[in-house]
Amino acid sequence: MVVSKSDFKHLSVMTMKTKYGDMYQLRLSSALGRKTIGLGGDRIQALNLALLVDDEITRLIALGEPIELDSLKEMVRSEQEKLKAKKTGGIRLVEKNDLIVLWDNYVKFHTALGVWTETYITSHIALIRRLLDSCPYHKLEDKQSLIEWLFNDTNRTKKTSKSRLMLIVAAIDWNSKQGNIPRKWGIEYRDALESISFKTEKKSSLINEENDIDIFSLKEVYQIIEALKKETHSRFEGRHYQYYKYVYFCWLTGCRPSEAIALKWENVDLAKKRIKFCEAEMNRGGLIIKKQGTKTVSHRYFPINPELMELLTTIPHKKGYVFRNIQGNPINHNVFYGVWKNLLDVMGIKYRVPYQLRHTMISYHANNDYPIHKLAELVGNSEQIIKEHYLRLDIERISLPDVIKNY
Repeated sequence: MVVSKSDFKHLSVMTMKTKYGDMYQLRLSSALGRKTIGLGGDRIQALNLALLVDDEITRLIALGEPIELDSLKEMVRSEQEKLKAKKTGGIRLVEKNDLIVLWDNYVKFHTALGVWTETYITSHIALIRRLLDSCPYHKLEDKQSLIEWLFNDTNRTKKTSKSRLMLIVAAIDWNSKQGNIPRKWGIEYRDALESISFKTEKKSSLINEENDIDIFSLKEVYQIIEALKKETHSRFEGRHYQYYKYVYFCWLTGCRPSEAIALKWENVDLAKKRIKFCEAEMNRGGLIIKKQGTKTVSHRYFPINPELMELLTTIPHKKGYVFRNIQGNPINHNVFYGVWKNLLDVMGIKYRVPYQLRHTMISYHANNDYPIHKLAELVGNSEQIIKEHYLRLDIERISLPDVIKNY
């Protein structure tokens, strides 16, 4: 008997009658090879384990990582051992200042607000929940032990451990501001986080990478776009192609990545042949922030030329977000960064953040006689910024792409 297929995205749960009683196993979907994993004889525990595996598969797909049966089996075995240890060790009482309770309060509130994408929830939020489940320290008083436990895990880099702690601290700080726990805990944990110095260095480095002008050559831009389109260096089908139209769009329009990610069809007017940039989505400290308006103005318009029109008309859906990943969710820029970095590495192209596509587009047009005041209007920069930062570059002179030539 199959237990409610609708409960799972990538598997079903089977019940088998044996002389020892009912036993349960999960069966992966046909797309994943219909392999099976034993779940034991406890129905509730079996369903919970199946949901855990289902969530893990969703996370791996979102990250574009391979799904390995042995890893999934090991996860089930590990969880079964933890459950067995809890049963033999007694029941752990959950109190209001338990980190798991505080985390769940934080997640429930922000999920209801709709500020997190489904991809972000399945990749980051679910990961922290599993991390806290495996952590032996659950009380606020265990701050130092919790931090040491996080950073002593050799399977994670220090920066990754820091990003995990950042999310946990965000939950504690939020709960303290809501009055669920004394305010001192939010302050103490936040101070502890800030005392880890390389967090600041990472942030400063990112700011410089986005603001410093280190443009691509035209050849590099189109090599990257072509590699994404044809999946020349992709190990898994769809992993690179899912970003092809997004990157191509960023190059043609010179928009900020946060603007492309937030773009919705309601702001794309194919009849009037123009795009309205009026929203942005950014990742700040692990939190997805939605912002009305662009970085510098409340909105701006960009013309749709035949090349851009062709690109947009090849996108099948015409509601909600324009650019989505293979799961149908908005682009997760943290996941995309990993694909982008690996792609440039295997192609032998010097690494620059995707934001440099914007600098590249502006640089070429600014140095090829396009009217500065019009370019400033199109890309959302001031004329002064373009004159000071883009006109002094010694780059090749090229023919202007039609995307803005006749604007």
